[in-house]
Amino acid sequence: MSTNISLTPELESYAKGMVSRGLYKSISEFMREAVRLHREKNREREIYLEAMNKELNQAANEIDQNEISPLDMNQIKEQAFQQLEDENG
Repeated sequence: MSTNISLTPELESYAKGMVSRGLYKSISEFMREAVRLHREKNREREIYLEAMNKELNQAANEIDQNEISPLDMNQIKEQAFQQLEDENG
């Protein structure tokens, strides 16, 4: 499969710099890695948002039942990242 893309001069210069430093064999390889990283970052964000929604729903239920407990943001983040690690093996 072949896809052509247009980069701004700044992004093109950056990509060529990564290739010239030997970090990538070609701009195509660099772009594949960029897309993989973008996909991974979005998945991490989805997991984080799912965990937040779960906690918010739980809090709303506790409020409705007059059983309020504080949210622990560190615990929520740890659970989200643990889920990500579990999914990625």
